[in-house]
Amino acid sequence: MSELTTLHDAITRIISERMPSVLHVESFPELDAQVRAPALLYGITDMSLGTDRGEGKTALVGRFQACILIEADRPKAPLQAAILASQLATVLKDQWWDVGFVTGPPEQIHAQPEAPLPELEQFVMWSVQWIQNFEVGELVWPWPDEPPGSLVFGFSPDTGPGSEGQYVAPGDIP
Repeated sequence: MSELTTLHDAITRIISERMPSVLHVESFPELDAQVRAPALLYGITDMSLGTDRGEGKTALVGRFQACILIEADRPKAPLQAAILASQLATVLKDQWWDVGFVTGPPEQIHAQPEAPLPELEQFVMWSVQWIQNFEVGELVWPWPDEPPGSLVFGFSPDTGPGSEGQYVAPGDIP
């Protein structure tokens, strides 16, 4: 399974748990699918290269967008949609999605009302966007594994050839 699938699954699970009043949470929904509202539909919309940590993985910065849908005929539907957008912003704050390849919490969280697409005219819609840093690929360690106990430290100026006897193992440092 790819990191993107894992990340979207984690986002769906956490939003569903933390926003129980949302009846339908789904990533990349089919446009002709039946949606029970209130609904939160989301997905990654673009990616760019992030800051490489030098471990062989590819660092990416993903932009995500969520659309919150409330039936337009509900009382105060625009307010209800805004409330759900604020709740999503709260879920996003400091969120790492419980996956090890996410390298930071969401940034640049922004919410605003949107005009619905013609096929969604029966809804009031708010969008919430955020930036998420994560990594894909395998960890690469280009050096051979060393046996236990082979790591030692030398402290300046007692380093280099002729000073090897003054090096200490990590467990022997006071």
